[in-house]
Amino acid sequence: MFGIGTWELVVILVLALIVLGPEKLPDMARKIGRTVARLRRTADEVKREIDLDGIQQDLSRDDDLRSLQEDLDVRAQMRRAISELELAPPLPAAKDPETSSPAAPTAAPTLPPPSERGPDGSTSRE
Repeated sequence: MFGIGTWELVVILVLALIVLGPEKLPDMARKIGRTVARLRRTADEVKREIDLDGIQQDLSRDDDLRSLQEDLDVRAQMRRAISELELAPPLPAAKDPETSSPAAPTAAPTLPPPSERGPDGSTSRE
């Protein structure tokens, strides 16, 4: 417990018996026992508080790390964006002329071939 062996403890008890006497020795042993018990309880409470503080700090660090990992996880961001797009209502068809496909060019009006008639309406054949 305190680095005291069996023989050292026996020597201490014999000296206490000689100094205190047989009448006071049991009372002194009780007082020492109570004091040691209080010290142990106090030390245990301090250890528990230190451990709880350490655990709370670890948990807060873990929460910070989790939020950083979520922010840096590109795959998760892409999955979220895709799911948002899938849940979004469909967009109406675009009527913007720049975005719509260009219309087929209209054919120029066909003119009848120039007639071989002269100004008086007669055909000139040679």
